[in-house]
Amino acid sequence: MGDTRPMCRAAAFAMLFIFAIGTAARADEVTTWNEALFRSAIVAGTFLNMTRLAALVQVAVFDAVNGIEDRYTPIHVAPAGPAGASSSAAGMQAAYSILSRLYGQGGLFTPSQQPTLDADLAASLARIDSTTISKVYGEVMR
Repeated sequence: MGDTRPMCRAAAFAMLFIFAIGTAARADEVTTWNEALFRSAIVAGTFLNMTRLAALVQVAVFDAVNGIEDRYTPIHVAPAGPAGASSSAAGMQAAYSILSRLYGQGGLFTPSQQPTLDADLAASLARIDSTTISKVYGEVMR
């Protein structure tokens, strides 16, 4: 039987990263998109790749939110977000973009969950006062 400590460390890091992101954007929206990630992984049967998939989503969300709030060193994308943009809208659009590429129409995994992801995005955007410019900036983060 192999040593499971590296896997446990990776899982602990992923969970810490997920919770740390929640402080930058509205925690309930980050939690909602983390739930969408977990639900999509279970439906598609990709839960064994969860740390990698969670990292993809969380890096996109982090860079989208940080691009607007400009509080930390960017991970992947460094453009400045537009003034007055909603960090929540940008973060949720970034999460939606990555999840759509993974689990949506034409994504890497089947079955396609695009209708569910579209409904999640519409519900999230309805909960905040978003602007089109924030969504476009979140799209850049993917």
